[in-house]
Amino acid sequence: MFLLTQKCSILTFGAVYPDFWGGILTLDTDLRRRCNKSGKRGHMKQPKGGLKTRDVSPRPGEMIKPTEIIGIAGIEGWSLADRRTWNLLLVNAWGARLEDPKADFVIHLRELRGLHDSNDRVRDCLEKLQKTLVNVTFPDGVRRVVQMLGATDFANEDRQEGTLTYDFHRKLVPILRDSEVYARMEVKVLSAFTSKYALALYEVISSKINLRHKSSEKLDIVALRHMLGIEAGKLETWSDLRRKAIEPALEEVNGLSPYMVEIDPIQHGRKVVAVHVSWAKKEPFSPAERAAAREVNRAKIGRKARVTGTVERIAIELSDEQIQKGYDAAAPILRLDKHAAYHDWLGMVRGFETPPSNLTGHFIDYCKKRARDAR
Repeated sequence: MFLLTQKCSILTFGAVYPDFWGGILTLDTDLRRRCNKSGKRGHMKQPKGGLKTRDVSPRPGEMIKPTEIIGIAGIEGWSLADRRTWNLLLVNAWGARLEDPKADFVIHLRELRGLHDSNDRVRDCLEKLQKTLVNVTFPDGVRRVVQMLGATDFANEDRQEGTLTYDFHRKLVPILRDSEVYARMEVKVLSAFTSKYALALYEVISSKINLRHKSSEKLDIVALRHMLGIEAGKLETWSDLRRKAIEPALEEVNGLSPYMVEIDPIQHGRKVVAVHVSWAKKEPFSPAERAAAREVNRAKIGRKARVTGTVERIAIELSDEQIQKGYDAAAPILRLDKHAAYHDWLGMVRGFETPPSNLTGHFIDYCKKRARDAR
């Protein structure tokens, strides 16, 4: 399991986080939260030069990410696992120690293996992060080229308790910690995406969602590709771009996050030359918000069908005799609540794009596995 999900409690969106996660927080917004209990403003001195990311503490289950890093040029070749891994390493290291040039950070390899099949893939992923150079231009015009991950040391990597010790390049840290514009994102939502384009879109929208006087923008196709992190030479036609990147990203962001996003094509003649991107927060405690919160907390099996609304097309039902067969098969291992097991199994298989060919056999296998896992 991806570690980010383990650090989060069950999400109930507005109920747990009244502000409902994320977005750019202006100096005024964060200072309001830090005023005294009287609620009066002006009782707290503003940090000189504006509030920086170093002054911001993430809430439980939350990630702070500077806008300068979101969608930065150079990471287009990163896979979904690469992007999650880097985010995980940043979450693990976030805090005042990040500014210590001698600081190292330690994470268990098993927490990274949740994204990969083996340590070999973990090593390949980390090597890609280390080889990635990004360009950042500062307000004074200075352009910095820096790698996204520093040195890595593996200890006991073939054992369950193996660890990774790592650092971030000292020239990258000011970009991470000195930003005045940043996004707050829920790590459980970040871990729920199955499309790297959805993750990229969610990060970008999170960095714009609290802009006071802007809720949409027009982007040419080049800018859209950059926003979604699409590599040069891939998805070059509008139909491929829409079908393989835009639609999957919209389905997951709208279905799993607190935001609603639309991307509408703008045509010149018959050619799509630009898009209109609009965004908004879902109404707190609305059915759409609650549905997204429930989905983020559910197993990923069947998620695509549920998010796209195709789940109801599958009609599945077992007889009492068939349910009893599942119970009997699991009984030597552990006696289950057969009705609870059937209810959970039903919810799972109704989310499948294609139902199992042998429903009884599938339910029997499910009950036996459930018994083994619970024993």
